[in-house]
Amino acid sequence: MSYATFDYSELPILKIEFTGENATDENFDEYLKESAVISSKTERYISILDTTKAKYLSAKYRILQGKYLEKNKERIEKQAIAIIFIAPSFLQRTVLKGIFLVKPYPSPVFIVSNKEEGMKKVNQLLDKENTIT
Repeated sequence: MSYATFDYSELPILKIEFTGENATDENFDEYLKESAVISSKTERYISILDTTKAKYLSAKYRILQGKYLEKNKERIEKQAIAIIFIAPSFLQRTVLKGIFLVKPYPSPVFIVSNKEEGMKKVNQLLDKENTIT
């Protein structure tokens, strides 16, 4: 089973939803490979990551994620308008904020409680992006 699903149907909005499956070597590798493909699908994008079903990610996979981000930092800075995390629980939001205080993400990060807040932020960011370009 996949670790996350990627929905490109509304580009430049990219929706990524964690499935609730535990990370394995195979499904996490597929997740990172799909993350690398994003740049070939659109020039600029906003990622919405729905962590509602996400489970604890072991250190092994957090390290792999960190290496992926470091390797792709310049591309993400250039192409990603922002990343929006949908994190319904206070604990999830607090943990995410802590992570990004310690290790900043290559593009702006917004952490919201639900999909409605996430889409509101997306629309604000796209309006700003369209004004700039």
